[in-house]
Amino acid sequence: MKKISIQYRILFFVIITLALTFLSLKAKSGFNTGEEGLKITKWENFYTGDNIHFYYLSPQNENLLKIKATYKLQKVIEPKADELDNSIRIMKYLNGKVKAGSTSMTSDKNALEIMEVAFGGTKISDSDYAIMYEECLAAIGINVRRGVLRSNDKKTSGKSYFNVCEIWSDKYNKWVMIDGVNGCYMTDSGIPLGTVEIVDKGIEAVKIIDVKSSSKYIKNMSSYYESYSISVDNNKYGELKSNSKLTFLKNKKLPIIETKEGFIQPTIFVNNPQVFKESPKKQYVNNGTEKVPTLIFAKRDLKNDTKEIQNFTVGAFMNSYMLSNYFIKVNGGDYIKVDTYFDLQIISGTNSIKLSQDGKTLDREVIIEK
Repeated sequence: MKKISIQYRILFFVIITLALTFLSLKAKSGFNTGEEGLKITKWENFYTGDNIHFYYLSPQNENLLKIKATYKLQKVIEPKADELDNSIRIMKYLNGKVKAGSTSMTSDKNALEIMEVAFGGTKISDSDYAIMYEECLAAIGINVRRGVLRSNDKKTSGKSYFNVCEIWSDKYNKWVMIDGVNGCYMTDSGIPLGTVEIVDKGIEAVKIIDVKSSSKYIKNMSSYYESYSISVDNNKYGELKSNSKLTFLKNKKLPIIETKEGFIQPTIFVNNPQVFKESPKKQYVNNGTEKVPTLIFAKRDLKNDTKEIQNFTVGAFMNSYMLSNYFIKVNGGDYIKVDTYFDLQIISGTNSIKLSQDGKTLDREVIIEK
């Protein structure tokens, strides 16, 4: 147990270090136009396990208790209703009080601050709406997580991402997506769907509930349903455990680490949806069964980049912690032993990054074109 505890500390420290560099990255960089930048052409680096410890908001947090009391949320819900029904009640309550849209600017406010300005008549972004909705749901005891849908096309107009929430339904024993901004959720054969199910099926193949025009929704929103990201640590008011993201892609889709808005946060990519389906009520046990680590890339501060070189920090994740000893080969060179993480320079042209646990056997390979 002591060893696992130390490994967790290493994971949290490294991922926090990696993610903090992300905060300075803005779309104004010359490398973030649709015409230039990085493109992944090979990604033999998909995470295939289900050994990730997720963290969620507690309804006993003082901020959530204040939201519940200030906005009298207990009067909005029906005590005997299930989680989905009460989530819809909260959504309709909020949508009767606030206006939100994807074109509004995102703030850096917390939920209480967002609700104060939104209830005062100021239109808010989908990101701010999702934060507000997430905390209102958590305040009434519903397990909830906020996620990001993303378009893979840099040339589309508008921003490349859109925020939704998922709630855990005991009735259906699954996660269910709710697009609060558009006031809808989706089903297949009468069963509410989670976001990865919708991404996998495609929104053209599911039933959209509570929208006036499904065809209009599909036209406006289909480009976003290409990938879905959630945070490993959704408990924003607790001690930070991880800044890493988990992103689901359809089979044969390649990850994108540079978007119209800039570089993404450190991310574990998967194309198997199982890890997204784990119940938040299941007690986490680190089973230690994973045998192959997964590379995680984090963009470093842009100030040291040039037109020819971009700098990253890279680590290797396995069994819910960062490996402290492994080997990396870059662009055909020799395997180099790494202690936890290493600095990577992406140069103009083709960049090959290979990972090995023993310095001989290839475990992972990623190719990035610049």
